[in-house]
Order: sequence, then C-alpha cells, then structure tokens
Amino acid sequence: MTDMIYVNIFISAVLLLTSIVAFMLMQRVRSLFKEVAPVGALTSVRGPQPGTLAPDGKFATLSGQTITLGSSVLPQLVLFVSGSCPISRKMIPIAKDFCFREQLSLILAGDDAPDVQQEFARCSGFSPSILINDQSLGRLLEVDKLPSAFLYDIDGKLVARGLVNNREHLESLLNAWESGYGTVQTYLANHKKSLAA
Repeated sequence: MTDMIYVNIFISAVLLLTSIVAFMLMQRVRSLFKEVAPVGALTSVRGPQPGTLAPDGKFATLSGQTITLGSSVLPQLVLFVSGSCPISRKMIPIAKDFCFREQLSLILAGDDAPDVQQEFARCSGFSPSILINDQSLGRLLEVDKLPSAFLYDIDGKLVARGLVNNREHLESLLNAWESGYGTVQTYLANHKKSLAA
C-alpha cells in the first residue's frame, strides 16, 4: 500500500514537471514566432507592378466564354497554373478555399493544349469556365514561374502579385494590399527599426 502511495506521488510530480516544461516551451515558441519575420509571396522586378491596370481585352475560357480582368463585383485572384506542375495541382483547392473565405473571385490561367487543359480541369475538380487558356495573357503579365498569382481590386488595378506555393503566400497578397505596400518584403524593409524593437 505504501508503495502505491509513493508511485502516485512520483507520477504526480512527473506530470507537474512535464506541464511546467510544456508551458515554458510554448512561451519560447511564441517569442520565436515574434522574432521570425513573415515570408510573403516572392515577387519579380519584371512584369506589371502594383498600381498598374489589368490587361485590356476579353480572354477566352476553356468553356468558350470570355472573361475581362478587373471587371468584377469582387476583387479577382488570377492564378497561373499548369497540369504538369505538382505545386499548381496542390494550390488549386487551397486557392478555391482561400477565395471563398476572403470573398475573392478566382480565375485560373494557363497556356496548354485545350484537351490537356480539359483533362486537368476534370482531374483537379474545377470548372472550365474559370480557366483562361491563352498564351497572350501570360506574355502580357510576364509570367515566368508557376504558380504565379495576381490580385486585382474591383477597379482592375493590380494590388499585389507573386509566386505562391502555400496558403500563407496567398494571405501575404491580402496583407500587402491592406498595408498599402506592394509586397511583404517592402513592408519589412520600411519597418526594420520598429520590428527590431
């Protein structure tokens, strides 16, 4: 009986010590997150910069309809993807959920053969009516890597852009827009002193 009491006391002490260590570890992780700067979508110096208007004209979708960029009641997220890019395939459901939650209109863009794009749409579970399949759009926006995202406001003005491969990168486009800076990197460069404090 005495042995049971000692075992219970020992187990209680171990649990208490584990709880204290877990709490201290959580505090350290929180302070680490405060010190680590957020990484936003990578932007290129080439191509249109925030503030420029969306390319003029109507662009044909895979379903035969046409889309005009920047003429929507909601801000538009244009995401350049390819069926041969595994990151693009991963990003489509993330972008769909992100746009639904953030009240954005999602437009996918690519430049593959129509039958390849139809198969891509079928396998990835998106409607062909939201995919612009036009090489000229990629050239106008100077897209060189995938998946690239362009966020336009309701006036058709580019507010943020960048190479995206996770949800945080998509969120950084909205953060850049809300902060008034074209990219998270620009924001950090202009606030080095305040972040250091």
